[in-house]
Amino acid sequence: MLRLLNYTIPHRVIRGILVSLVLLFVASLAGTIAGIDYLSRDLPSLDALQSIEPSVKTVIFAANGDTLREFYTENRTIVPLSRIPVSLQQAVISVEDRRFHEHYGVDLRRLVGVIWINLTTSRSPGGSTLTQQLARNLFPKLLPSQKRITRKFREWIVATQIESIYTKDEILAMYLNQIYLGKGAYGVQAAAHTLFAKDVWELGPAECTMIAGMIQLPEHYSPLRHLDKAYARRSTVLETMISAGYLSRAEAEEIGATEVQPINGGVATRTRGGFAAYFVEEVRKDLEHTYGATKLYKEGLRVWTTLVPQYQVWMEEALEAHLTQEETDRKYEMTKALYDSLVTLGERPEKLEYLQGAALLQDVRTGAILGMIGGRSFDDYKWNMATQATRQPGSIFKPFVYLTALQHGYMPCSILMDTPFVLDTGVSLWRPKNFGGRFKGPMTLRYALTRSVNTPTAKLYQDFGLAPVLENVRKLGFTTKLPRVPALFLGAGEVTLREVVAAYSTFANHGVYTKQHLITRVESAEGEVLYEARIEQREALDPAEAYMMTNLLQTTIKEGTAVSSRWRGFTKSGAGKTGTTNESTNAWFCGFTPSFCGGVWVGFDQANPMGRGATGARMALPIWANFMGKITDRKGEEPFIRPPGIIEETVCLRSGMLATAGCDSTATEVFLPDFFPQDICDLHGGQLHNFEGVGKDFQTLDSEDDEF
Repeated sequence: MLRLLNYTIPHRVIRGILVSLVLLFVASLAGTIAGIDYLSRDLPSLDALQSIEPSVKTVIFAANGDTLREFYTENRTIVPLSRIPVSLQQAVISVEDRRFHEHYGVDLRRLVGVIWINLTTSRSPGGSTLTQQLARNLFPKLLPSQKRITRKFREWIVATQIESIYTKDEILAMYLNQIYLGKGAYGVQAAAHTLFAKDVWELGPAECTMIAGMIQLPEHYSPLRHLDKAYARRSTVLETMISAGYLSRAEAEEIGATEVQPINGGVATRTRGGFAAYFVEEVRKDLEHTYGATKLYKEGLRVWTTLVPQYQVWMEEALEAHLTQEETDRKYEMTKALYDSLVTLGERPEKLEYLQGAALLQDVRTGAILGMIGGRSFDDYKWNMATQATRQPGSIFKPFVYLTALQHGYMPCSILMDTPFVLDTGVSLWRPKNFGGRFKGPMTLRYALTRSVNTPTAKLYQDFGLAPVLENVRKLGFTTKLPRVPALFLGAGEVTLREVVAAYSTFANHGVYTKQHLITRVESAEGEVLYEARIEQREALDPAEAYMMTNLLQTTIKEGTAVSSRWRGFTKSGAGKTGTTNESTNAWFCGFTPSFCGGVWVGFDQANPMGRGATGARMALPIWANFMGKITDRKGEEPFIRPPGIIEETVCLRSGMLATAGCDSTATEVFLPDFFPQDICDLHGGQLHNFEGVGKDFQTLDSEDDEF
């Protein structure tokens, strides 16, 4: 029995008190455990906390290293703490959590002070530590920003768990890479780019302290929107740094007197158009298909592409300038300028009715796509007319027919007949017609191709039919299904511009088909190489056959339907072919040099006529000549290399046989090793012609492109 003052306390009472205290402690402990368990029921596990990886953006680079686009759910670039200026680190700690290095996630001393201020004044300062803020930023759904006591307890739990797993430097680095700093920028590196167009390690103390001041209210203290408020907030940050011992008064005054130069660095988005928009979208689709949306938009990739920005600029300028001029000259009711005006007024037309165009540029040896235009405005129309849209090729398909003819014994000097022709297809009668509606009689194969004459081309169907032509286009990379009809010889069916450019590139690359590609290398955010492009090639044609087609198509540019390229900017060695379909619904040109192959398509979204004279030579060729002229001027003259085995003979252009001294129209022609003339001209007398030189073609057709 114990005495308390003059009272004697019975042992049973003491036992009762002790038991009650023990029970109260046990109950409190159990309640605390139950409460923590209840509050932690859906919080992230320790395993999840040990592998915190904030969302990182994917960056797309051009061939020269320029940034083309960024894809993200949050605009963030992770940088190590060692690259973040010490002045920025100190400023953030001073203004947001001065005792950061002393607490374990929850600052009890600061918490008591905040409670006292809330009880005794009308102010309501925040008591969250950097670690608590980080917890809220990492798990916003689990820790919503509403001011509730249960949320605060849950926040404390996560904060203490983070402190038990990571060092203070790791926590600070995560915080500085995670926080939102306005205008779509997450983390200090994105903020440095957005606000000052610099990397964070290039920032001075004046800029660093301004960024630190933005954390509390990013948009309110943004120097881009409220520079005066940003300066005032920076003064507060400097005072806290003096109090924390990071700066002397003199140092703070010097920083405070320094002006900053905010620059709107801009923020890329997931859907905006912009430079090389169709190319970038093709890259994006490829990445999402290969790596998935999560990796693309959240885990961050570094992607190097084949696009050459200067070539792309020249292509876009050439296409837009020419189509704008054609819209004006042809007095179309709907133009791109009018469409843009209506959009600005909020009256966007239901249909895209202005003139469209597409272009593609390829490195013939590597298959790299150097430039791409899928339409005049990605914002108006996402459908890529260079890669997705299938269109009738018209006469641009003829080279594949004439390639087949060469393989079947025809020669450049073979005489073809341009005379009326009717073919019973079994379903109907087919009567091919020429562009001008006239027939010119006998002409050489070279002339028929380079002047794009329809009737003699169609007559080749009677000789070797569709099967070998279809086999050739398969070898040349066409994958779209083509109709098995005689009209295919004149460009029936539908193909993509991308397929046409790949096939013509095979002519330029000595018969070797090269798989096209847009991406050269892909790395993870950590620098691991996930993909590196390899040139994929296969032999599609004999080199001699490829050279013969190149030689024939050179004549198209020298004196055929593409002769106007010479005064439109293209002056180097080149080869190519124009194409126009019925009623001028599609206009094409595809041409190449030993290094580059470029293709252009012009038409309306719906297959509507473009008007009188809207041929490939008028609508598409000028665009090609403009940008290819600039590209080849930079590259310099490149001759096409003749492979071994090609035979050269002087022939009569009237008979297609070996020329004699009596022949009045001769030319020096090239031939495949197995197919060359061996008979002397029987139309003219005299001895065998021995001199070298190119005579004049006796034909005098105009240089307009024939329609399909």
